[in-house]
Amino acid sequence: MRMNDFSRLVTSIYESVGDPDALSHAIEQVAATLDSRAAQFGVVDRQGRWLQAAVVGLDPDGLAVYLEHYAPTDPRPAYMARNPGKIWTCQQMVSDAGAFERSALVNEFLDKHDVRFCISSAFSIGAGHLTRCAFMRARRDGTYGTEELRKAQRILPHLQRALILSQKIGRLESQVRSLEALVDRLATPVLLVDRVGALRYRNSAGHEALRRAEFLRLQNGIVQPRSVRQQREFVCLLASVAVGEVGQALRLLGEGQEAVLTAYSVRGVPKLTAIAPAEVVLFLAYPDFTRQVDDIRLQALYLLTPAETRLARALLTGESLPEISTRLHLSRETLKSQLSGLFDKTGTRRQTELVAQMMATISLPL
Repeated sequence: MRMNDFSRLVTSIYESVGDPDALSHAIEQVAATLDSRAAQFGVVDRQGRWLQAAVVGLDPDGLAVYLEHYAPTDPRPAYMARNPGKIWTCQQMVSDAGAFERSALVNEFLDKHDVRFCISSAFSIGAGHLTRCAFMRARRDGTYGTEELRKAQRILPHLQRALILSQKIGRLESQVRSLEALVDRLATPVLLVDRVGALRYRNSAGHEALRRAEFLRLQNGIVQPRSVRQQREFVCLLASVAVGEVGQALRLLGEGQEAVLTAYSVRGVPKLTAIAPAEVVLFLAYPDFTRQVDDIRLQALYLLTPAETRLARALLTGESLPEISTRLHLSRETLKSQLSGLFDKTGTRRQTELVAQMMATISLPL
């Protein structure tokens, strides 16, 4: 094989990672290079049982017949499982050549589909599994010889790495899809955005929240608070969270209502899924203030004194410090001292942050 042909083939192999159709095409190219008519590839366990299999150059129905009726008695996958990391021809993997030649596998299946001889390799992918690839040719084409083995030794390690990467990405994408399905069932609106608010993902509740635009709206692909007065504060919140600060909350204003937007930094590896990279996850909470604020919960979460809990409850229900001072007959200095204690115990610095954080806390179900 010329160097340019080899380079193009290896490039196509690695470019196929994560794309099943492209991977099948790359394996077809490898089969042609090895003078083979078909290839079978997938995942086997340590006993050689196929857990996942695909085929190119052969009728998929033939693969189904093989897996159901002949794979359990085929000695070659088990041999590969016991001897991973190398490339073998079928005659090397069969201990009793005569018995194998007389077997139903050879006479009823392999010869029928013109796949009598094979050259195979298997590599560990962890968790007791191996990825395996086998190239096959008809009896009339003869066994694989030295030249095919030499080519295979140059090509198959690259193909095995591509198969391993494809398996890992497939598992990751499956986990992401499962997570997305779970998040989509949440009643809480969830939005993924970048540091300037560009929307990257929204669950069903998040889609509805943006459609209603009671507290947040979508303007030219950018998430913004409904209240123009809060836009600067919202931008500052995104920027601080995106650079790694701890989660923060913002009390959002609507038409005679209030909600809490809690923001957390997103950490991960970009470009492994179809979702564009996001830096901040937003949770929008609609507190139900028709029920009494749970004093015990506030005390347990923040280790508040009874006086601090009373002040926190009053702030949560919308009272201002002057109103609280008048109703409870407490001096402004006393309330400021209690407020300072709330700041210390909640890790907040301003009254709006304090109320937003506690609103988010009581909005989440236990």
